[in-house]
Amino acid sequence: MLHSPVHRSAPDTDQLLSVTTVPDPRPGRVVVEVAGEVDTCTAPALDLCLHSQATQPGLRELVVFLGQVTFLGAAGVTALARTDRRCRMRGARLVIRTGGRPAVLRCLHLTSLADLVAVDPADADPQPRRPRTGARPRTTPRRPSTPRRGTAATGHHLR
Repeated sequence: MLHSPVHRSAPDTDQLLSVTTVPDPRPGRVVVEVAGEVDTCTAPALDLCLHSQATQPGLRELVVFLGQVTFLGAAGVTALARTDRRCRMRGARLVIRTGGRPAVLRCLHLTSLADLVAVDPADADPQPRRPRTGARPRTTPRRPSTPRRGTAATGHHLR
């Protein structure tokens, strides 16, 4: 079921998916709250809702809050990736907030969508996108890895 109330309400446990557009005081920013299961059956509805929001005139930032999502499958990740592509084509930014849900965050990392989209940023202001890596850029080329004499390929010493 899809709805866009002005007030927030608790998700109905009989619904598989609830997608709600929440008013935001910042111009050019739209917040969409998603609750329930995002799987093969419900992802097309999510995709349709996000498509309608991503094509709004004057959109600069689309925030998708997944804090009440109980399951995020591959079809849901695909819908989010399509939304990111639509936003980029229009010069807007997609921000995904997980609400601290480890399963949702893990799914975004496993599919590498977290490398392309701002996930749980400290602030919601637009920033230039940079690839997120834990390591600093290398200044020297990497040497090919060859096992040292007396060691196995796993790095353990042979006896």
